[in-house]
Amino acid sequence: MAGKAALKAFLLRHGEAVGNVRGGYYGRTDCPLTSAGRLVAMQAGEALRMALQAEPAREILLLSSPLQRARETAVIVQRMAGLPGKIVLEPAWEEIDFGTWEGRNFADLQREDPAACQQLCDDWQNFCYPQGESFRQFSQRVIAAWQKWRAYADKRQAHMVVVSHGGVLKVIRLWEEGRSWEDFWRIRIALGEMQSLSLVADFPEKTAYGRT
Repeated sequence: MAGKAALKAFLLRHGEAVGNVRGGYYGRTDCPLTSAGRLVAMQAGEALRMALQAEPAREILLLSSPLQRARETAVIVQRMAGLPGKIVLEPAWEEIDFGTWEGRNFADLQREDPAACQQLCDDWQNFCYPQGESFRQFSQRVIAAWQKWRAYADKRQAHMVVVSHGGVLKVIRLWEEGRSWEDFWRIRIALGEMQSLSLVADFPEKTAYGRT
């Protein structure tokens, strides 16, 4: 039986979606991939296929946010990488809920509600977007789901493929690497980019990080 330290998690941000082109705060809005986004998803699927070929044969657990841009990416990646089984949808890995700020840009919001914008700048982790959620609430649901699936993958000795959103994947990385939430703004994950984590047995200890 292969050692637990060999388990991998492949973190994949969805391809370009219509909301990315529009700009502004973009979280729970559900919209499809663009043609460029579908192309990038195909390339990511091929990259995943090659990455998995370099790993010992294992069960692959394919998980996705249920939002359309992530689901479409997961379907394309599954086809291109030749992954068997079904795509498991995890609602806790939807992007952060910006509430009434969804679709708005910060410049306009500063003019309309400068006090709320200042609150965000002063305490971004605890600021709750109007009728939405705070980063703290967001990160808690993301990590709760990560721990659940992390334990399941460890028990099954399975690699994980997580197709989700930039904010979700950055939270997972920070947690798995034992880093401060302040590093959230230092991590960059481009649309359609895949990154990998080596999952050690005694999680959630800090793990090695590698980019595919």
